[in-house]
Amino acid sequence: MFWKLFGRDTQKSPAHELGQKLFQQGVTAASEYRTAEAIALYTKSFETSSNPAPLINRAKLYRFRLLFPEAIRDLEMAARLDKRQGNEFSIPLEKELKECRFLAQHRLGDKRELFISDLREKGYDYVTGRILDTVFEGDGQLLGYHMINEVDNVKKFENVSHFPAVMSLAANWMKDQNMIDQALADQEICEEYQDKLTIFETMIGVYDYEDMAKLRDTMVRKIWCLLNPSSLIQAPWEVSLRNPVS
Repeated sequence: MFWKLFGRDTQKSPAHELGQKLFQQGVTAASEYRTAEAIALYTKSFETSSNPAPLINRAKLYRFRLLFPEAIRDLEMAARLDKRQGNEFSIPLEKELKECRFLAQHRLGDKRELFISDLREKGYDYVTGRILDTVFEGDGQLLGYHMINEVDNVKKFENVSHFPAVMSLAANWMKDQNMIDQALADQEICEEYQDKLTIFETMIGVYDYEDMAKLRDTMVRKIWCLLNPSSLIQAPWEVSLRNPVS
Protein backbone atom coordinates (compact mmCIF):
# COMPACT_ATOMS: atom_id res chain seq x y z
CA MET A 1 0.00 0.00 0.00
CA PHE A 2 2.84 2.40 0.81
CA TRP A 3 6.20 3.04 -0.86
CA LYS A 4 9.10 1.53 1.03
CA LEU A 5 11.88 2.83 -1.23
CA PHE A 6 13.75 5.89 -0.02
CA GLY A 7 15.55 7.68 -2.88
CA ARG A 8 19.24 7.08 -3.36
CA ASP A 9 22.02 9.17 -1.86
CA THR A 10 25.43 7.90 -2.89
CA GLN A 11 27.15 9.78 -0.08
CA LYS A 12 24.80 8.43 2.62
CA SER A 13 24.89 11.65 4.62
CA PRO A 14 23.67 11.65 8.26
CA ALA A 15 20.66 13.71 7.19
CA HIS A 16 19.79 11.13 4.54
CA GLU A 17 20.09 8.28 7.04
CA LEU A 18 17.91 10.08 9.59
CA GLY A 19 15.38 10.94 6.90
CA GLN A 20 15.30 7.28 5.84
CA LYS A 21 14.78 6.17 9.44
CA LEU A 22 11.89 8.60 9.90
CA PHE A 23 10.45 7.47 6.58
CA GLN A 24 10.49 3.80 7.60
CA GLN A 25 8.84 4.72 10.90
CA GLY A 26 6.18 6.49 8.86
CA VAL A 27 5.63 3.39 6.72
CA THR A 28 5.15 1.32 9.88
CA ALA A 29 2.72 3.82 11.38
CA ALA A 30 0.75 4.05 8.13
CA SER A 31 0.52 0.26 7.78
CA GLU A 32 -0.94 0.17 11.31
CA TYR A 33 -3.41 2.97 10.43
CA ARG A 34 -1.83 5.46 12.81
CA THR A 35 -2.46 8.02 10.11
CA ALA A 36 -1.82 11.29 11.95
CA GLU A 37 1.45 9.92 13.30
CA ALA A 38 2.47 8.68 9.85
CA ILE A 39 1.82 12.09 8.27
CA ALA A 40 3.92 13.75 10.98
CA LEU A 41 6.77 11.27 10.44
CA TYR A 42 6.73 11.72 6.66
CA THR A 43 6.79 15.48 7.18
CA LYS A 44 9.81 15.23 9.50
CA SER A 45 11.51 12.86 7.07
CA PHE A 46 11.14 15.29 4.17
CA GLU A 47 12.24 18.25 6.29
CA THR A 48 15.33 16.29 7.35
CA SER A 49 16.30 15.05 3.89
CA SER A 50 14.68 16.35 0.69
CA ASN A 51 13.43 13.14 -0.90
CA PRO A 52 10.33 12.33 -3.00
CA ALA A 53 9.42 9.16 -1.09
CA PRO A 54 7.87 10.72 2.05
CA LEU A 55 5.95 13.18 -0.11
CA ILE A 56 4.53 10.33 -2.20
CA ASN A 57 3.44 8.43 0.90
CA ARG A 58 2.02 11.52 2.57
CA ALA A 59 0.06 12.23 -0.60
CA LYS A 60 -1.35 8.69 -0.47
CA LEU A 61 -2.66 9.31 3.03
CA TYR A 62 -4.14 12.65 2.00
CA ARG A 63 -5.85 10.87 -0.88
CA PHE A 64 -7.31 8.27 1.49
CA ARG A 65 -8.72 11.19 3.49
CA LEU A 66 -10.15 12.70 0.26
CA LEU A 67 -7.89 15.76 0.64
CA PHE A 68 -7.05 15.95 -3.04
CA PRO A 69 -5.50 19.46 -3.21
CA GLU A 70 -3.05 18.49 -0.46
CA ALA A 71 -2.25 15.24 -2.27
CA ILE A 72 -1.70 17.07 -5.56
CA ARG A 73 0.57 19.60 -3.86
CA ASP A 74 2.77 16.82 -2.44
CA LEU A 75 2.83 14.87 -5.71
CA GLU A 76 3.78 17.92 -7.76
CA MET A 77 6.55 18.76 -5.30
CA ALA A 78 7.73 15.14 -5.37
CA ALA A 79 7.73 15.13 -9.19
CA ARG A 80 9.90 18.26 -9.37
CA LEU A 81 12.31 16.85 -6.81
CA ASP A 82 12.38 13.43 -8.45
CA LYS A 83 13.22 14.97 -11.82
CA ARG A 84 16.32 16.56 -10.29
CA GLN A 85 17.31 13.34 -8.52
CA GLY A 86 17.06 10.79 -11.34
CA ASN A 87 13.39 10.08 -12.08
CA GLU A 88 13.15 7.05 -9.80
CA PHE A 89 9.42 7.56 -9.26
CA SER A 90 8.31 9.24 -12.49
CA ILE A 91 5.87 6.55 -13.68
CA PRO A 92 3.87 6.07 -10.44
CA LEU A 93 3.96 9.81 -9.80
CA GLU A 94 2.43 10.55 -13.19
CA LYS A 95 -0.32 7.97 -12.53
CA GLU A 96 -1.11 9.28 -9.05
CA LEU A 97 -1.18 12.89 -10.23
CA LYS A 98 -3.54 12.07 -13.09
CA GLU A 99 -5.94 10.27 -10.77
CA CYS A 100 -5.90 12.97 -8.07
CA ARG A 101 -6.42 15.77 -10.59
CA PHE A 102 -9.41 13.89 -11.98
CA LEU A 103 -10.91 13.41 -8.52
CA ALA A 104 -10.32 17.10 -7.74
CA GLN A 105 -11.96 18.31 -10.96
CA HIS A 106 -14.96 19.89 -9.20
CA ARG A 107 -12.89 21.15 -6.28
CA LEU A 108 -10.49 22.98 -8.60
CA GLY A 109 -13.05 23.88 -11.27
CA ASP A 110 -15.11 26.99 -11.77
CA LYS A 111 -18.33 25.40 -10.43
CA ARG A 112 -17.08 24.88 -6.89
CA GLU A 113 -18.86 27.97 -5.57
CA LEU A 114 -22.16 26.56 -6.80
CA PHE A 115 -21.63 23.46 -4.67
CA ILE A 116 -20.71 25.58 -1.64
CA SER A 117 -23.68 27.93 -2.06
CA ASP A 118 -26.02 24.97 -2.38
CA LEU A 119 -24.79 23.58 0.94
CA ARG A 120 -25.15 26.93 2.71
CA GLU A 121 -28.65 27.51 1.35
CA LYS A 122 -30.13 24.01 1.64
CA GLY A 123 -28.17 22.34 4.44
CA TYR A 124 -26.40 19.07 5.07
CA ASP A 125 -29.40 16.74 4.95
CA TYR A 126 -30.47 18.00 1.53
CA VAL A 127 -26.99 17.85 0.01
CA THR A 128 -26.24 14.39 1.41
CA GLY A 129 -29.52 13.10 0.05
CA ARG A 130 -28.80 14.59 -3.36
CA ILE A 131 -25.31 13.10 -3.50
CA LEU A 132 -26.53 9.65 -2.44
CA ASP A 133 -29.34 9.71 -5.00
CA THR A 134 -26.99 10.89 -7.76
CA VAL A 135 -24.29 8.32 -7.02
CA PHE A 136 -26.19 5.21 -5.92
CA GLU A 137 -29.61 5.77 -7.53
CA GLY A 138 -31.49 4.06 -4.70
CA ASP A 139 -29.58 0.77 -4.89
CA GLY A 140 -29.83 -0.53 -1.32
CA GLN A 141 -27.01 -3.04 -1.74
CA LEU A 142 -24.57 -0.40 -2.93
CA LEU A 143 -25.74 2.05 -0.26
CA GLY A 144 -25.06 -0.55 2.42
CA TYR A 145 -21.63 -1.31 0.97
CA HIS A 146 -20.80 2.39 0.89
CA MET A 147 -21.84 2.84 4.51
CA ILE A 148 -19.60 -0.02 5.65
CA ASN A 149 -16.72 1.22 3.49
CA GLU A 150 -17.03 4.70 4.96
CA VAL A 151 -17.02 3.38 8.53
CA ASP A 152 -13.90 1.36 7.68
CA ASN A 153 -12.14 4.32 6.05
CA VAL A 154 -12.95 6.70 8.88
CA LYS A 155 -11.70 4.21 11.48
CA LYS A 156 -8.43 3.76 9.58
CA PHE A 157 -7.60 7.22 8.27
CA GLU A 158 -9.56 9.90 10.11
CA ASN A 159 -9.94 11.35 13.58
CA VAL A 160 -13.12 9.44 14.40
CA SER A 161 -14.24 12.13 16.87
CA HIS A 162 -15.07 14.30 13.83
CA PHE A 163 -17.59 11.65 12.74
CA PRO A 164 -20.08 11.08 15.61
CA ALA A 165 -22.42 8.75 13.68
CA VAL A 166 -19.50 6.62 12.50
CA MET A 167 -18.09 6.61 16.03
CA SER A 168 -21.43 5.35 17.36
CA LEU A 169 -21.71 2.59 14.75
CA ALA A 170 -18.07 1.57 15.16
CA ALA A 171 -18.55 1.22 18.91
CA ASN A 172 -21.80 -0.74 18.63
CA TRP A 173 -23.35 -2.21 15.47
CA MET A 174 -20.03 -2.43 13.57
CA LYS A 175 -17.79 -3.15 16.51
CA ASP A 176 -16.52 -6.39 14.95
CA GLN A 177 -13.86 -5.55 12.35
CA ASN A 178 -14.18 -9.08 10.94
CA MET A 179 -17.77 -8.31 9.98
CA ILE A 180 -16.61 -5.19 8.14
CA ASP A 181 -13.81 -7.06 6.38
CA GLN A 182 -16.15 -9.86 5.29
CA ALA A 183 -18.72 -7.42 3.91
CA LEU A 184 -16.10 -5.48 1.94
CA ALA A 185 -14.58 -8.71 0.58
CA ASP A 186 -17.61 -9.32 -1.68
CA GLN A 187 -15.85 -8.98 -5.05
CA GLU A 188 -19.00 -8.71 -7.15
CA ILE A 189 -20.34 -5.75 -5.19
CA CYS A 190 -16.86 -4.25 -4.84
CA GLU A 191 -16.35 -4.16 -8.60
CA GLU A 192 -19.73 -2.49 -9.16
CA TYR A 193 -19.00 -0.06 -6.33
CA GLN A 194 -15.69 1.25 -7.70
CA ASP A 195 -17.20 3.43 -10.43
CA LYS A 196 -19.73 4.77 -7.94
CA LEU A 197 -16.94 5.54 -5.49
CA THR A 198 -15.12 7.64 -8.08
CA ILE A 199 -18.25 9.75 -8.68
CA PHE A 200 -18.77 10.08 -4.92
CA GLU A 201 -15.20 11.25 -4.34
CA THR A 202 -15.36 13.88 -7.10
CA MET A 203 -18.53 15.29 -5.52
CA ILE A 204 -17.63 15.15 -1.83
CA GLY A 205 -14.08 16.34 -2.48
CA VAL A 206 -15.45 19.76 -3.43
CA TYR A 207 -15.87 20.76 0.20
CA ASP A 208 -13.40 21.88 2.84
CA TYR A 209 -12.57 19.27 5.47
CA GLU A 210 -15.05 20.35 8.17
CA ASP A 211 -18.00 20.37 5.77
CA MET A 212 -16.83 17.19 4.06
CA ALA A 213 -16.55 15.33 7.36
CA LYS A 214 -20.04 16.41 8.40
CA LEU A 215 -21.48 15.44 5.02
CA ARG A 216 -19.84 12.02 5.09
CA ASP A 217 -21.00 11.40 8.64
CA THR A 218 -24.55 12.50 7.79
CA MET A 219 -24.57 10.09 4.83
CA VAL A 220 -23.57 7.18 7.03
CA ARG A 221 -26.32 8.01 9.50
CA LYS A 222 -28.95 8.43 6.77
CA ILE A 223 -28.04 5.13 5.11
CA TRP A 224 -28.08 3.26 8.41
CA CYS A 225 -31.49 4.66 9.32
CA LEU A 226 -32.82 3.82 5.85
CA LEU A 227 -31.62 0.22 5.98
CA ASN A 228 -32.55 -0.34 9.65
CA PRO A 229 -36.18 0.67 10.28
CA SER A 230 -37.12 1.88 13.73
CA SER A 231 -38.44 -0.66 16.25
CA LEU A 232 -40.20 -0.37 19.59
CA ILE A 233 -37.15 -1.53 21.52
CA GLN A 234 -33.97 0.39 20.76
CA ALA A 235 -30.67 0.82 22.50
CA PRO A 236 -29.80 4.37 23.57
CA TRP A 237 -27.15 4.64 20.83
CA GLU A 238 -29.78 3.77 18.20
CA VAL A 239 -32.11 6.45 19.50
CA SER A 240 -29.29 9.01 19.41
CA LEU A 241 -28.36 7.99 15.89
CA ARG A 242 -31.92 8.42 14.65
CA ASN A 243 -32.35 11.72 16.46
CA PRO A 244 -28.99 13.51 16.37
CA VAL A 245 -28.52 16.74 18.26
CA SER A 246 -28.12 19.61 15.76
